[in-house]
Amino acid sequence: MRQVPALLASLFLLSFPSVLRAQSINASLSGRITDSTKAVIANAKIAAISADTNVRHETTTNGSGEYTLANLPPGSYRLEVEKEGFKKLVKPDVILHLQDDPALDFEMAVGEVTETITAQAGAPLLITDSATVSTMVDRTFVEDIPLNGRSFQTLIMLTPGVVVTATAFDDQGQFSVNGQRADANYFTIDGVSANFGVTGYLPLVQSAGGALPALSA
Repeated sequence: MRQVPALLASLFLLSFPSVLRAQSINASLSGRITDSTKAVIANAKIAAISADTNVRHETTTNGSGEYTLANLPPGSYRLEVEKEGFKKLVKPDVILHLQDDPALDFEMAVGEVTETITAQAGAPLLITDSATVSTMVDRTFVEDIPLNGRSFQTLIMLTPGVVVTATAFDDQGQFSVNGQRADANYFTIDGVSANFGVTGYLPLVQSAGGALPALSA
């Protein structure tokens, strides 16, 4: 009989799979590979090489010439596109930020694989399926700017559309993003929820809605 509560708890958790999934902080990249006549190229190999760690992330295009590189940690990448019968294509300095999902198409030229074409800086990467606004702050930037108490929360103000909101006895303030309520914010650390702060006000208010950040990282 003692095993029944545990079994019921397990079934309860499994019935809500959404609570078990963590939001990814990584980026992804997709696009289409074509030749000079705009015909799609299937089975072309695309590699994203991290400029910081030299780790390679590889995939190939499908029958429609489309590719997707998922779970790419934010940072700078060099892209390499290869296909037998075409010149190797290299695009350096592709910057990916948190949860970016841009589209980047390539056009390959006929030639030997030993020949390489380097695509210089061109049009910015396009994110066509999301209106999300994000800001990437790297370690070098943080080390070079003055922060009040060296708190990472100061960096939130660098994101477009963010304004500080007033603090009251029943409202912990925080900040507003693009006009949203201050209690509509959601915090994660490495993809894990950090919304479990408390307030000294007797009615739970924001605490009850899980809208307060943790007291520390």
